[in-house]
Amino acid sequence: MEPRYKVKGAYFVPGTPEYEKFLKTVDRNNKDNWVAGGGVYLPITKEVSAKNYITARRANPNNNFGAKDRMETQDYAYDRETMANLLAAYKKAAERHGVQMMHPDELTNLALLEGRSNFGYNDYDVNSKQANKIAKDLVAQGIDPYAAGFPAAIVSKQMMAKRLNLPFAQVWNGGGPKARAYAKNFEDQRYAVEDPRNQSLRQFIRQSIGYKEPEVQVAASEEFKKGGSVRMPDNYSPGGWKLI
Repeated sequence: MEPRYKVKGAYFVPGTPEYEKFLKTVDRNNKDNWVAGGGVYLPITKEVSAKNYITARRANPNNNFGAKDRMETQDYAYDRETMANLLAAYKKAAERHGVQMMHPDELTNLALLEGRSNFGYNDYDVNSKQANKIAKDLVAQGIDPYAAGFPAAIVSKQMMAKRLNLPFAQVWNGGGPKARAYAKNFEDQRYAVEDPRNQSLRQFIRQSIGYKEPEVQVAASEEFKKGGSVRMPDNYSPGGWKLI
């Protein structure tokens, strides 16, 4: 029997046999166990095949659990299918709506900090006209409603970050002291992206959004370390949005 691996933050694509099978296990009255995003029910954990299984090592700044290299002592698991679907929707939103793309290392950093295949995304702000417009258009293009909500969520959070003059990572996590701590961890743990054990995840994210290295690679690296954005390929909207 083919081995299966449990991952967090993954989902089953609506309309597939896997999703229909999963729905039979959902207690729709128990909101503590199931989260609905874009009208799609999400499992707490998902079992994935070896071909969709990818591992990475998260940061451990304080060297807890006997670590010596400021990295955690165990790998986290991610679902390639979930990440590919969300990133494909993000790329399509950039092409059709001029959504500004985060640098792939920012996305990798976010995935590592969250330890979840969905980058910590569950749903988007349905009260945002722009987010709704993007999500509905992507669904019309054949993208499933959960994946379509991913770029919609990013856009609404980008707008909020700009309006409140706050770091994107902070508003991505909500508000209050926990959100501020999250934003600090996002900055403090950037080094994990460079860890050799995380290059499979890093390259997968880059390939999924069609990222190409800018001509001046050193400048791009320095911008990422400062929390900025870099120029994306010509088919993306120009930069101008950056973490602060």
